[in-house]
Amino acid sequence: MDIQVFVDLQDTLDQESSLFDAIKEAIKELNKICRIGSAKLSKAHAVPQSQTQELLDSIKPQFAEIKQKLSTLAGLIKPVTFFKYHDMWGHSVQSACTLVVFSVYLEHSRLATPEDIYAHLGFHVNTTNGEITEFVITLEEYLHSVVSMFNELSRLAVNAVIAGDIKRPQEISTFASELYSGFQLLNLKNDALRRRFDSIKYDIKKIEEVQYDLRVRGLIS
Repeated sequence: MDIQVFVDLQDTLDQESSLFDAIKEAIKELNKICRIGSAKLSKAHAVPQSQTQELLDSIKPQFAEIKQKLSTLAGLIKPVTFFKYHDMWGHSVQSACTLVVFSVYLEHSRLATPEDIYAHLGFHVNTTNGEITEFVITLEEYLHSVVSMFNELSRLAVNAVIAGDIKRPQEISTFASELYSGFQLLNLKNDALRRRFDSIKYDIKKIEEVQYDLRVRGLIS
């Protein structure tokens, strides 16, 4: 019996193990930068709206680093193995996309598009059903990041009132309601995404409660 076949199999297993470790290390570095970016961006809940641009400028170095870390990760992945390893980095990419989505809202008061994701992160959102030929951000990752923003919006509405800004909650309420209506047009097949979408109503309710409280107090009409 020729044992060379087992020697060759072990070489393949060693290569796969090395790749697995390299992917884990790349994800670890990506997560580290995302946490720093998230910590900086969370200050949006504590500073006046007039200081928002200064805050957004402070996070630009993190976006540059995230783009670099994603490029490192992408360099390890061949298109044919994209979905084999995808679960390893899916949550990390969602975190990066959430930073983009919330940043774009803070700066422009609108929903971040797949084009915004590409501009900030350097990789396209896969909006087609075609074959994967390069590293991409999946549509589900993008949609998860949009869902995550609802929680940020509900916090922002509450904290705006605490900061004495009674106009901002109305703007947030209008945007969140329109965004929620848009989501309702989607026929979501992904179970995790559908469950998270179902939880949006609690964030919408919190925003509406802020509006109701302001109206009862006679602070808005």
